[in-house]
Amino acid sequence: MRTPPSFHLVRGLRRATGLLLALGLTGAVAAAQDRPRVTEADYDRFESLGSSTMSADGAWLVVDVRRVDDDSELRIHRTDSDSVVVVPHASGPRFSADGRWLGYLIGVSQEEREKAQEANRPVRTKLGLFDLASGTTTERDEVAGFAFSGDGAFLSMRRYGARDADHDGVDVIVRDLQSGAELPFGNISEMSWSDEGALLALVTDAADQVGNGVRLYDAHSGRLRGLDTDEATYLRLGWRDDAADLVVYRTSVEPAFEDTAHVALVWRGLDGDDPESHTLSTGSTAGLSPDIRVVDYRLPSWSDDGSTLFVGLQYRRPAPCPVEEHAMESGNSEAAGEGADESDSEDGENGVRCETPDEDDQPGVEIWHTLDVDPVPQQRVRERQLRQENELAAWHIDDDRLVRLDDEQLESVSVIGGGRAAIGRDETPYDADAMFRQQFFDLYAVDVATGDKEPIAERVTITGGSSPGGRYTLWFAGEDWFAHDLESGTTHNLTEGLGGTFIDLDRTPTQEQMAPFGVAGWMEDDGAVFINDQWDVWMVPMDGGEGRRLTRGAEAEVRYRLTSLDSDDEPGFDDDDVQWFSMYGEWTKQSGYARADRPGAEPETVLFTDARVLGLTKADDADLFVFRQERFDDSPDLFVAGPSLDDARQVTHTNAFLDEFAWGHTELVEYENEWGRRLQGVLTYPADFDPSESYPTIVYQYELLSQGLHQFQVPDPTQYYNQQIWSQNGYFVFRPDIVYRDRQPGVSNVQTLRPAMAAVVASEPAVDPERMGLIGHSWGAYQTTFFVTQDDLFASAVAGAPLTNLMSMYASFYWNSGGTNARIFEISQGRMQVPWWEDFASYEANSPVHHIENMNTPLLMAFGTNDGAVEYNQGVEFYNAARRLGKQMVMLSYQGENHGFSREPNQLDYQSRIMQWFGHYLKGEPAPDWITRGLSYIDQKDRVTKPKVIS
Repeated sequence: MRTPPSFHLVRGLRRATGLLLALGLTGAVAAAQDRPRVTEADYDRFESLGSSTMSADGAWLVVDVRRVDDDSELRIHRTDSDSVVVVPHASGPRFSADGRWLGYLIGVSQEEREKAQEANRPVRTKLGLFDLASGTTTERDEVAGFAFSGDGAFLSMRRYGARDADHDGVDVIVRDLQSGAELPFGNISEMSWSDEGALLALVTDAADQVGNGVRLYDAHSGRLRGLDTDEATYLRLGWRDDAADLVVYRTSVEPAFEDTAHVALVWRGLDGDDPESHTLSTGSTAGLSPDIRVVDYRLPSWSDDGSTLFVGLQYRRPAPCPVEEHAMESGNSEAAGEGADESDSEDGENGVRCETPDEDDQPGVEIWHTLDVDPVPQQRVRERQLRQENELAAWHIDDDRLVRLDDEQLESVSVIGGGRAAIGRDETPYDADAMFRQQFFDLYAVDVATGDKEPIAERVTITGGSSPGGRYTLWFAGEDWFAHDLESGTTHNLTEGLGGTFIDLDRTPTQEQMAPFGVAGWMEDDGAVFINDQWDVWMVPMDGGEGRRLTRGAEAEVRYRLTSLDSDDEPGFDDDDVQWFSMYGEWTKQSGYARADRPGAEPETVLFTDARVLGLTKADDADLFVFRQERFDDSPDLFVAGPSLDDARQVTHTNAFLDEFAWGHTELVEYENEWGRRLQGVLTYPADFDPSESYPTIVYQYELLSQGLHQFQVPDPTQYYNQQIWSQNGYFVFRPDIVYRDRQPGVSNVQTLRPAMAAVVASEPAVDPERMGLIGHSWGAYQTTFFVTQDDLFASAVAGAPLTNLMSMYASFYWNSGGTNARIFEISQGRMQVPWWEDFASYEANSPVHHIENMNTPLLMAFGTNDGAVEYNQGVEFYNAARRLGKQMVMLSYQGENHGFSREPNQLDYQSRIMQWFGHYLKGEPAPDWITRGLSYIDQKDRVTKPKVIS
């Protein structure tokens, strides 16, 4: 497929426009920026804005900032002034509940970390404690972690243990923040403060388990009391939210089993003088049989009222049997008699020793069967998860009664409504179809008191969670949301007849059941649910009343989404809550927020601007709000404002030196693809743009990218597809939106990208159509590799880890997860709907390797040899075909790398080679040998390892 005549016409128009510009006939031409461009020497200065935390009163904002050189710092800002305290190498900030203190951990520089690693010396953090009232800072060396008490009056500090210790206990120091007095505790493996007050639960883990146990320290009274002690390991401390109820597991080892069981110990009312104690253990608790154990890898969780504890159960694994037992079970008396090897049956219990075969003597074989629902590679990847599969059970503490909520039929059970109810899923009837298609399941209501289950719905694949009180559970089917009332047992359609579009037909249209736009939230009394459609948010009463559209986004194609700002754990909105909605303009890329005074009220726009606005949060105890704002040419910063957001004050100033450099800007380019779909792309201008000049262009593609119009990007060379670096090196960068038709992923890309490029050339005369390069990674690399076998539009191309043969790729595995690629091809990104033997023509037509004879574009391809997403051999196939045809192609093979390159030397190498490749083919720069003629294996190895000659 060649370039269409329409594009050649656009090229001619572009040249004519360029001539008019050169002659000065189109008006005044702006002068190029006189500031310098960013160079490699400047990269390390640039900063990325990380997470932020605001104090409860809104007076302080602490921000994590990381530079390209990998060093980080905390910046502690006053929100009402320009005051800022900078703490190098600090992280993990936390405010005390009373708002008086800020704690954080202080590390070391990247250089010091590297030196410590070379010397095999541990890198240890220290504690920083900032007094917000006085502005003074204190530090404590050798602190691995810290926590404030629930009321903020005390601080616990966890020290480091010895590197060769045979137990997990370390020293812990509790500090009274008012007086400065400190109390040490030794051999502590876990500690946890209650949510309220200052009760500290401590687990002791000492050498040989001597003195192990659980203690409770009341920091206000100074009282220390033991709750339990035994020669055992204690773990998984857990307080009930906003209560003085505590749970911990104690290990129980029995010779008959090779696994470890756990006894659950519970205390309720630990803030009183006479707390209750309860024990969940085999032999005493009804429902816990000797062949069942409580596992520690499912954390115990409380019901809201503290009456029930939810735990995970698993059948026990018996210890290896003695020889005689094997013989008796098999009925082989000879094995236990004369034929038994006496050397293998001594020194053990009953005079028998069970031996485990040497691992080196075992065959290295895996058995793969076509009936495997989950293929063995997937099981291998998920081995840890599979070994930890367990069944949920409810321990009713007052009755000392354990009720199993899972059974052999249900794959999983989820507790809802704070422990009031549970929902189970049975996938078994649909497992065979799910091997290559969507996973469906049947839904059940599970009675927490009895474990009885009742069917709710059949053949469901998408659920929407449950109401805060646990009365309703939701699922999506067809084009509508359905709700089941667990009290009445009735089900009704929530969205039928509302008029909104609740199903997302654009995402992956090859699925049998398409996805919805989601559930936005609930009223806390279960009275109504908030549901998203394509543009708007609807409020739907659960009593059968008529739903209402709260926002008016469809008319202007502005997407509204409900945003929860509360930091508390209470789910749902009450009648007095203010509701906030994020806003995003589909075609303008504007963003911001709207505000409604109460649930159900029509929101009013308070901020909507040509920028990327996100992350709105609120101070816990004040009407102060913080949000992030950025543009491509404006580094991200945080702003603090009142409820109307119209008095926003900029608090942070990242990359304050930005004005020292020339900087590009971004514009939207509109186009229609060849089947008439309206689309957009982002055109980034060169940093030192001069409209009287012409420039090369790098086109980066994947799927939908125009939403990145306002996103700021730090020039970081470890991000090897860094568009900011490309702009700083004198390139236009274009990021188009790509959409697809079923079974035509490659062809759709061509039919979308060609008109996109025609629109770019027509809209910006400085784009040189003879110097355009195409680049992408993974799916974007597949599209890139396919495109250059269909069209000569681009002067060169770069593809990182591309699919090149859809048929061989279909029949392989996605090794990172162990799942089959067939599902990805049929119902996900591949959009092929059927296997290749049912539509050979479409698979062949959309496979780059099947059209490689048409490739005239120089192609650079990169692969990691351990790529677990796209088979490394996909690159090898294409490379060898290119060699056979004498095509201009280079393949970079990075040893040991996966789908994305993780080693910094490899990241920098690949980024550098991309620049050299495009520098040669798009700018005419001299080409290094590796581009023009390649390098022998010995030359490559010697260039890396040969010592430098000192003259």
